[in-house]
Amino acid sequence: LSQNFLADPNYVFKMVKSVQDNSPGGKRVLELGPGTGALTMRLHKQYPEMFAVELDQRAMRVLAQNAPGVTCVRSDVLFVNYTKLAEIRGGPLTVVGNLPYHVTSQILFTLLDHHASVKSATVTMQKEVAERICARPGNKKYGIPSVAFQLYTDPKILFDIPPTAFF
Repeated sequence: LSQNFLADPNYVFKMVKSVQDNSPGGKRVLELGPGTGALTMRLHKQYPEMFAVELDQRAMRVLAQNAPGVTCVRSDVLFVNYTKLAEIRGGPLTVVGNLPYHVTSQILFTLLDHHASVKSATVTMQKEVAERICARPGNKKYGIPSVAFQLYTDPKILFDIPPTAFF
């Protein structure tokens, strides 16, 4: 499933610190692909009513041990109706996740399709993808992803994460 689990606690901390949500109990915080729960354990302390979507049943078993009490639904994030979820949770979602590299673009475009229902998305992705999304006109990396995401969002690269931070 091309999973790369974020393991370095310093980057987990930076990622969680980047997430901002003011919904009651964090009920609009949605983690995509929580895996074994590195982000989830920290997020859940701050947002006890957060929820997650995970495809891998093996990871869900580990997650249940590492982050008891977190609501996790087994589903493919590409088939989630984020607009309906936002309606159920009472407003636009705050999405967070360490995205699997082979479906990063698909996930991002799916979220873009539901942009009115997503307040923010704090996600890991390959540096090259982030640079294309954030590229400005005149830059060689500027293209369709740049135009699409800048039309509906205000994308920013917050920090780099080295390969050694994952397993």
